Amino acid sequence: MSRVFVIATNTFREAVRDRVLHSILFFAVLLLCLSLALREVAIGDTEKVVRGVALGGTSLLAAVIAVFLGVGLVYKEIEKKTIYTLASKPMPRWQLLLGKYLGLWLTLAAEVALLTAFYSAILGMQQGLPSIQVYLAMGMLMLELSLLTAWATLFSTFAAPMTASAFTVCIYLIGHFADDLRLFGERADPGFFKSSVEVLYRVVPNLEAFNIRAEAVHGIAVPTSELAWATAYGFGYTVAVLAVAMWIFERRDFK
Repeated sequence: MSRVFVIATNTFREAVRDRVLHSILFFAVLLLCLSLALREVAIGDTEKVVRGVALGGTSLLAAVIAVFLGVGLVYKEIEKKTIYTLASKPMPRWQLLLGKYLGLWLTLAAEVALLTAFYSAILGMQQGLPSIQVYLAMGMLMLELSLLTAWATLFSTFAAPMTASAFTVCIYLIGHFADDLRLFGERADPGFFKSSVEVLYRVVPNLEAFNIRAEAVHGIAVPTSELAWATAYGFGYTVAVLAVAMWIFERRDFK
């Protein structure tokens, strides 16, 4: 596993040097700063509006980073022709893919930690320190990003970045509308369409299981059982998707 750690470390170093990543982080920090101005124009409970916009914007831009990093995971190695050298070494390919995924995971963890620190500092000047629910929401966001990156990694093993990006964005959108998809399927007439919707609902991840931003905005406590179930669901689903990605990567011909 030392080789996996080395690959993860190198992947992390490459990712944090990427200028596009810096640009997205800049817009995320800018959004957090601009959210403070909403207090002057928002109607109703302005503090909740500011918290909602800041958390929502952070989650969206973090997802953009996850997609951006994940879809180029294998393609960059092919483009630089380093994949041929790596694949020829006496090392299982699944270790290479796992190491690169863990490197991206470390990058996402650092990015979420950085944005959480900015969130605490910027909103702390206006509203005081955030509640514990905010940090739980960021932890759930990290679970969502881990799963989303696993899907992006899977698509990167057999598709070009543009195609992989489209697939991953579809997973992100469907995942956040999974509950609506289930209700839509329940109301449909029995037949092929209803069965297809039910299968799609069971296959795609329910990303709303990790969304507790509303509770964080309103300061509502989240049951421990709900957090435990979401954690187990996210971890198990991520492992399953990565297993499929490794299986495909092991069998891909790079000649």
